[in-house]
Formats: sequence, C-alpha cells, structure tokens
Amino acid sequence: MKPRAWFLSLALLVSALLAPPAGAKCSPGLVRHFGRRAVQVAYRAGIARPAPVSIEWFGHAFFRFISPGGLRVVTDPFSPFRGFPIPKTNPDVATISEEAANHSFVGILGGSPLILRGVTEDGADWAEIDRRVKDVRIISVPIVQGGGDYDVGAKAASFLFEMGGLCIAHLGDLAAPMNPTQLRRLGRVHVALVILSDPGAMDPATAAKFIQRLHPNIAIPMDIRSDDELRTFLRGFRRVRRAGAAKISVSRRTLPPPTEVIVLRQPPEREG
Repeated sequence: MKPRAWFLSLALLVSALLAPPAGAKCSPGLVRHFGRRAVQVAYRAGIARPAPVSIEWFGHAFFRFISPGGLRVVTDPFSPFRGFPIPKTNPDVATISEEAANHSFVGILGGSPLILRGVTEDGADWAEIDRRVKDVRIISVPIVQGGGDYDVGAKAASFLFEMGGLCIAHLGDLAAPMNPTQLRRLGRVHVALVILSDPGAMDPATAAKFIQRLHPNIAIPMDIRSDDELRTFLRGFRRVRRAGAAKISVSRRTLPPPTEVIVLRQPPEREG
C-alpha cells in the first residue's frame, strides 16, 4: 500500500473509532467546557432498538423517568407542604436542580437513591455532573434563577438525561433564555420540560419563545399555577395535545416533528 493511501486508511479508522455512535449522544463534541475547565467525555453505543421511556409528572417540577433498562430517575422532589399527594417512587437516582425545599426534599423518596445535586448544598457554587448510571447518562447545565447571567441571581441547574436514544431536558428554574455556552452544553433535545409559573423562572411568553428556539420534538410544561399562564405559553405553538393522564411513554421511533406541546394531567392540590 502506498504511504498516502495507508495514511488515509489509518485516518479513517481513527475517525471511526473516535466518532460517537449515531443517536448515542445529546451534547455535541468530544470536549465540553464547564467554566474554565475542559471535561473529556467518553460516549458509549446506544441501544439499537430501545424500548419507550416512561415520563410521569407528580406536580411542580417533580418527575419520574423509567429507562428501557428499568432505571428509575426522579427530578426535584417537592416538599410535603407543597400540597400535592406524596407519590411512592423508590428511585434509583434523584436529581436536584436547586437547593429550595420544593426542588430538593429528598426525605419523601423511598429507598436509598443516588442523589445528584446541580449546585452545592449551600447553593454557593455549581456542581459538575456528567454521570452514567446503567443505561442512563445524566449531565448538568449551570443556570441561574432570578437573573439572566451567571453573576446575577441564585445558582441552579438544568439537567439533561440521555436514555433509550432520547435526550430529555429538565430545564429547572431557568431565569432567562440560555446563552450559547449553555446551549452547547445542553445539545440536541428531544423532550423539554419547562417551568411556566415560578417567580424565579421565565414568564410563559418568554418560555414559549425559548422553546421555539430550542426546537425539541416534545415540550411538556410543568409548575402550572393558572390557566391564563398555560394559555399564554400555548399560543406560541400550533400543535398541542392534552394527554389526559400524568404519564406518557416516549420512543425515539415515534417522536413527532418539532414541536408538539403535550400537557400532562396535573395531580390535584390539597386545599388549605
């Protein structure tokens, strides 16, 4: 083999070995920047024909995902005083987007889950999360609530969950549309969970514009406190479906074209 042909063959082989498998990653690039440090990322092959992912909403920002491999992941468990029924979740993993009671009350969770916090427990700094647990990869994206820049407002996190060939983003109390650095870390999103009514998050109209820009296949509103706020958000979308239940199953093979808003049934709140 001629030297040039040998070199080209070697280059193609190295490229094939280093390239992440199709559909196996959410965030672009092999190196991702977190603050001033570069984080090297190793990708693994995805599931060839993954089973659907279960997404269930318990109210506020509290969700449970069940991966094709059966891993149970919950997000932002609320306080018993929030007013929603306390579900029996027994998760394997729980993510905490901020150190506020209605996003971090791990005492209501059964079992002994792995707790992944997007910020340190005193809320003073962001934590760096890029963790694989069985068939699920979990990545944190640093955000703020109550301000539009890293130096304004309280620190919080969005979380990206890669499972079953899907990239699911729990955006948390995102105070303003993400900047380019945050968007690069978030990467491609198939399902976006977006807060509508928290005073620390974007207002519904701004949230709708950001979701249009993010361009997920599915958007699921959460923390819905009034019909007016929900209507304001939904005006930004042509395709809206009311699920009639608090739980849906989502598969990469059956994703709608961007963007369909799916409104899950919110559990009833206790009076008083």
